[in-house]
Amino acid sequence: MKKSFVTYLLFIVFMSAFIVLRVYAGKALASEMKKDSEYTLETVEVADDTVIEKDLPKEDTEKDNSLPEFDDDSEYLWHGKVEPKVSYEGPLPRIICWGDSLTVSVDEASAYPDILRDMSGCDVVNYGVESENTAMIAMREGGLRVNVKATVIPADVTLIPIFLRTESDGHVFFLDNGDAGINPCAISGIEGELVKLNGSFYFKRSKKGERIAIEEGTQFKTHGMIDAKMGDVLVIFAGTNDLPTAKGAENIIKLERAMLDAAKCEKYVIVGLTYAGGSPEIEEVNAALAKEFGDHFIDIRKYMLYYGLKDLGIEPTESDIADIKKGEIPSSLRSDYVHGNKHYHRLLGQQVYRRMVYLGYLPDEEGSGEEESL
Repeated sequence: MKKSFVTYLLFIVFMSAFIVLRVYAGKALASEMKKDSEYTLETVEVADDTVIEKDLPKEDTEKDNSLPEFDDDSEYLWHGKVEPKVSYEGPLPRIICWGDSLTVSVDEASAYPDILRDMSGCDVVNYGVESENTAMIAMREGGLRVNVKATVIPADVTLIPIFLRTESDGHVFFLDNGDAGINPCAISGIEGELVKLNGSFYFKRSKKGERIAIEEGTQFKTHGMIDAKMGDVLVIFAGTNDLPTAKGAENIIKLERAMLDAAKCEKYVIVGLTYAGGSPEIEEVNAALAKEFGDHFIDIRKYMLYYGLKDLGIEPTESDIADIKKGEIPSSLRSDYVHGNKHYHRLLGQQVYRRMVYLGYLPDEEGSGEEESL
């Protein structure tokens, strides 16, 4: 009997100690979880003086809103007074801007070619057409040759069907999204207008003349080709619609070189890609362009990532900071996922202008290093 009582007593003591330890351990664990949890407990008083605790999201005090550091050995190109590497000589040049929707101006006032015109005082021609890749732009400019299949142009002003192909028998995309740089065009010296109806091309000469047989392989000449002049400065902003990989940069370089050769142009500026979402290897693509074109190349994406908001006096938002950390142009400079807003275009126009002064294409006017207030 005594043995049973002692055993029972020991059981009671053991269970009591166990319960005390469990309660203590539970409180310690709750306290630790409260520290580490993404939630915090807020004491709330209710009408009957009962106090309850309510789970609320804990403020993220560890969120890093700092911008990434950037070591730039070409900062002198972006800011300060421009120190030309070549002295400017001669009259103001005409500037020809070839590109896609990132070049198009909807109001002739706010796109980068408009900013460039206002800053330089030059005649600036805008040959931007939306949705075009580098090959399509090169077709309009003449870097990628387009030929006419053998045909006859009558003496009268009448619409006739013509067949256009690239030298490699590729498809021609004229007039799919715009007319810039196409009309008035010419075939074998006969000026006229190119028309596209139901997917087929037609040509109508501008005025009556002699009936002429057109030989197979005659080059079709766009207005951009016919109007090109010695001394023009070319700005080429292409490649976004190519969605290039690092290897795809080779084709963009080849086509842009062909465009420069077709225009017999020694004065030019190449603008790098800005849309990382369409080209995850954008840094490699821009690095290849920089290697090929040297000082003629503007890595405007790098500039906008690290200097754009600061130069505009814009306080970066959380979205801007997140964009920059992902390598995307900050939201405050964009109108959508790929296109720039007025701030984007003003920054681009200013930097193209600065680079032209640096290369000796434009006069080194006093104050050319100052940014216009936006």
